[in-house]
Amino acid sequence: EHKMNELNPPKNPLKADINELEFHDDRIDTNINLLPEVSKTISFDAVIQKCGHLGRFQLTHYFLMNLISISAATVGYYYVFAAADIDHRCRLPENVWPNDNQYNPINKTHELLINRYIPKTNDGRKWEQCVRYLNGTRNDTLMNCPNGWAYDRSVFGYTFTEEANFVCGNASKKSSIATFMQYGGFALLVIAPNADKFGRKKVITTVIIFLFVTCLITQAMMQWISMSIGTKFYFILANQFASGLTTAVFSLIFVLMLELTSSAHRGFAGNMALVLFTTGEGFGTLFAYLAKDWQILKWMNTALIGLILPYLYFMPESPLYLYSKQDYVRLEALLRRIATRNKRKEADWYPAYQELVRNQSVTSSHDKQLSFFQKNREILAHRSIVVKLLITGLLGFTTLMLYVKISYSLAAMSISPYLGILIGGALEAAGYITGSLLISTRLGRKGSFILVAIVIIICVILIPIISSH
Repeated sequence: EHKMNELNPPKNPLKADINELEFHDDRIDTNINLLPEVSKTISFDAVIQKCGHLGRFQLTHYFLMNLISISAATVGYYYVFAAADIDHRCRLPENVWPNDNQYNPINKTHELLINRYIPKTNDGRKWEQCVRYLNGTRNDTLMNCPNGWAYDRSVFGYTFTEEANFVCGNASKKSSIATFMQYGGFALLVIAPNADKFGRKKVITTVIIFLFVTCLITQAMMQWISMSIGTKFYFILANQFASGLTTAVFSLIFVLMLELTSSAHRGFAGNMALVLFTTGEGFGTLFAYLAKDWQILKWMNTALIGLILPYLYFMPESPLYLYSKQDYVRLEALLRRIATRNKRKEADWYPAYQELVRNQSVTSSHDKQLSFFQKNREILAHRSIVVKLLITGLLGFTTLMLYVKISYSLAAMSISPYLGILIGGALEAAGYITGSLLISTRLGRKGSFILVAIVIIICVILIPIISSH
């Protein structure tokens, strides 16, 4: 056998040596790796953790990004105060009381004349809003308000409802002010795909600058250029549509905040955005209380958006977006920026990042990139997925209708509308936190939703029963 091995040596000497060492393990130095170990796959989430996934970098940018969350809420609640459903009554005839602009009586004589010409509601607590007596006698003919209306400014101040006389037969027109703001949110259908294509930062910056300039121009024209109330109405609708883009931007900011951290802290980041959104409701209420004028309130909301503009230059791009686009030069610079701000050393994260890039370069050649239409075609090919999407969409549709109705109704209760909105905002924040805690229990997402939906249904049924008492 020895002679045969000399004549025919093994084809793989290394293998022969290893086989020999297997039988004579006393000669092995365990401190020497004879063969390189197979490296474990490094995930992008792990690289973010090594750079610091909830340090000074994230907290600083979360604070500044949430100015957009706050501005989105102030814009969303503009309608509640600027186009409020205010108390009003018919003005007295000019020959009876000239310039009857005060809703409440200014003296006893004024009160007597109002009671003579304006009938009371069925409960006798307020005056009718849309009719008065022709000649000021109880059995007289009722007529619409020929001289216009006197409005109560004690709660909301000077509203667009008063300026445009959107009461009685024209009351339905003021709802367009809220509707066009919501239309701005539909722009997310166009904005979101572009954010995936061109980057979060670029799209957010473009949209915010566009909406700020649009709001600035339309408000300046309404404020200082003489125009009919019909023309002014179209301008405020355009302004509201542009303002509604903050809703779409808020959605992008929400995603960007999640992508700046790892999966361990995404719940915290999401809750922070939602809770600070309710803080914006408080700011909107404060602005309305201080302004008491629909145009001044508009300027205050726009000024808040203007505060965001300088930050847009410093706002980071999503590291996950750069990774998906394989833009490794910018990704490395951003990760180094995150690590430096979070006081992490180069050795803490850079080897893992290099391993991630190496693995990505191997796997990327095997990955098949599908177009937008191909992805949709794959989804639509599965009937069960389509049914679930439609059901989930219907649940979201119903939930949003309830949310908008309840939010706006908080300003129409018998208590102060400012207090009502503040209480609603505080409970909304508590709801966000409670929801995140529930889905982390054994109930999960589906069980938590069913539980909360049952509570909502009970409340919706009880509200008309309780309010009648």
